[in-house]
Amino acid sequence: MIKKITGLAIAIALFSTTPAFAATRADKALEAAPALAVKILAKHGVRPSGEILKLVANQMGSGSSFMGIEKDDPMYEHKVMHYLHCDLGVIEMEDHECMHHGMTK
Repeated sequence: MIKKITGLAIAIALFSTTPAFAATRADKALEAAPALAVKILAKHGVRPSGEILKLVANQMGSGSSFMGIEKDDPMYEHKVMHYLHCDLGVIEMEDHECMHHGMTK
C-alpha cells in the first residue's frame, strides 16, 4: 500500500514538473489535468487511484489540453471536474458546482 501511494506521489510530481504538463504563465503556474484531478478528488473525499489518473491523462491532447480545452482557459479545471463527475462517476457535485455543464459539452 505504501509503495502504491509513493508511486502515485512520484507520478503526480512528474506530471506537474514535466514541461509538457507544467506550462506556466508569468502570474501563476498552470496545473495539468491529472494534478487538478488529484485536488478535485481529495476535495470530494475520494482517494485518487492510478486508474482514474490514467483515464484523465488519456483525455489530454497536445500542449496539455484536456478534451479540447487549453490549460489557460478558465473552464479547464471545470472540464476536469465535469469529466470526473459525468463521465467517470467518481465524484458527486452539488447543483451550484455543476451549473456550467452546457458550457463545457
